[in-house]
Amino acid sequence: MTEVVDPAAEWSVTQRCAQFVLDEAELLDQRRLEEWAALFTEDAVYWWPMDPAQVVPGDGLNIVYDDRARLLDRVSRLGSGLAFSDEPNSATNHVLSGVRVLRLEQATPLSAGRSLGPGEHVAVARGLIGRNRQGNTDTLHARFVWILRETGESFGIVMKRVDLLNARDPLPVLTVLL
Repeated sequence: MTEVVDPAAEWSVTQRCAQFVLDEAELLDQRRLEEWAALFTEDAVYWWPMDPAQVVPGDGLNIVYDDRARLLDRVSRLGSGLAFSDEPNSATNHVLSGVRVLRLEQATPLSAGRSLGPGEHVAVARGLIGRNRQGNTDTLHARFVWILRETGESFGIVMKRVDLLNARDPLPVLTVLL
């Protein structure tokens, strides 16, 4: 059976998702980490696989694989002044490409092996993350995948996946959140 798509509704969802992920990037760049972490749902996963072909986190090694509790702990340490590997704090600048919202058949390989629930959307973008710390600037290239769940007028992040272009190479200290 062919899915009937309302172009106006599809455009509206795409625009709302795009604005949400741009706002998320702004929170990171302004280092408003507690507000950023509050965007994640109770069942959220924050994931940076080593291999972009990895479908589920258990299929290989991960740079980061956090549930919400672990993510909140990470944010707490970064805000405590005791994360010495990020003292002084890193400054970041996120540049995102056009955000696309995928249809279900396109989204399945990117959804970490989970089915999408009602009101959930998969958004993808390519991007650059500039990170400056102690006079050194790193530029990271990445593909981002978000599973966003509608929560009234906004969204919650069910999953954020960051596929770094050079994930298999030696990386700079990445205490900063991407």
